[in-house]
Amino acid sequence: MVPAEEGTLRLIGYWRGPTSPQWPDPANFVDPDWDLHERETVVQYLQGGFIFRAFGGLSPCRFCGKANGALELTDGTWYWPDGLAHYLTDHHLRLPRVFVEHVYEELDRLGDFRQDTEWWGKQGGLD
Repeated sequence: MVPAEEGTLRLIGYWRGPTSPQWPDPANFVDPDWDLHERETVVQYLQGGFIFRAFGGLSPCRFCGKANGALELTDGTWYWPDGLAHYLTDHHLRLPRVFVEHVYEELDRLGDFRQDTEWWGKQGGLD
């Protein structure tokens, strides 16, 4: 995969619909055999994103029609609709390997940080 340009967020998780024929067909991503642990890890990662943008209307699920969120979330590298996790949990979609690898790389990177608890322990109140 070609890396995104500096200062660019890469989109994932928008699906083809009546008003959006340019996006991928979600049916092409269905994989009920995807490793459950890996799927759950990616779902938790998606749900833990930061709010990037909010919209006025709810997006319907392309499979079941469920109202599926009105936010976009980001991790600072990728951005996705907040309802993307629904597709993984309820409809067994598997996201591209490059995104799954990114998730694991980010989780490993965070796990490597030293934790500083001393700073907070020294806080006595408002300055």
